Amino acid sequence: MEYVRIGNSGLKLTQITFGSALTIGTENLAQSFSDELISKAWELGIRSFDTSNNYGFGEAERLVAKSLKHYPRDEYVISTKGSWQIGESPYHKGLSRKHIFWAAEESLKRMELDYVDLYYAHRYYDDVSMEEIVRTFNYLINKGLIRYWATSEWPVHALEKCHEVCDRLGLEKPVLEQSFYSYAVQKVSTNGVKDFCMKHGVGMLGFGVLAQGLLTGKYKDGIPEDSRIAKSEKINYSKTADIYNQNRETITLFLKICEKYGVKPVAAALGWSIRNRIYPVLGASRPKQLEESILALESDIPEGFWKELGETSHI
Repeated sequence: MEYVRIGNSGLKLTQITFGSALTIGTENLAQSFSDELISKAWELGIRSFDTSNNYGFGEAERLVAKSLKHYPRDEYVISTKGSWQIGESPYHKGLSRKHIFWAAEESLKRMELDYVDLYYAHRYYDDVSMEEIVRTFNYLINKGLIRYWATSEWPVHALEKCHEVCDRLGLEKPVLEQSFYSYAVQKVSTNGVKDFCMKHGVGMLGFGVLAQGLLTGKYKDGIPEDSRIAKSEKINYSKTADIYNQNRETITLFLKICEKYGVKPVAAALGWSIRNRIYPVLGASRPKQLEESILALESDIPEGFWKELGETSHI
């Protein structure tokens, strides 16, 4: 597993980050399930692990961190997130100093850690001044509770303002942006986010790189009503259905090009993201599924395939 430098920072992550959304602590609450997935990820060379305080209302954090207790703390990167609403009180969401301090401290308690390597402003809220946001995350760095800070799904105007304020105050900027990204959904390539990040040395991670399974070829004829994704009470089936319906032609074309060149769709979807320097956050519901996805990256894919895929991309 290769390591990649994140933007202009000194932080390096494995080119695949293991993500816990929708599975650990959400679909499955068993510690043994988390242990099996983390063990397989480690065996495959993954050393970057992503979670959030709103994945299973903190259960994902607890389970993932406990699974990682089996491994040396200095040999992996663990990230979590704050700002998403996790309670009824107005103090239980947002980017205010009050909420972020509380959210970060609660995450560390659940994870039984002194610090996390990476802490995200999970979404952008415009009811807090950018100066307060920037100072809040820098305070967490200065206190040793986090090593770096990052953003997720922030609009380009907020990223621009954030960098402007950091430059003016001489404070640490977010080192990466994590966005919803795949061959099927490339909004960051058209809304200015990717261009901004590449220009200003901000690393990028992408979640949803398999478009919730739609780019694997499993759902060529639509999403079966009896499938795991349709039957799950935890997964937003309507969102997956919307992705399919809104991007049906793109997904169909992608799978046809894969078939033409004999390329595994999983390898193509992950490889596409990596080639565009948006490194995948990849989850799995079974260790075998994770192994198959990672081993697919070793496939020898001809340049002609990437050329045709790029020419037919809607970016």
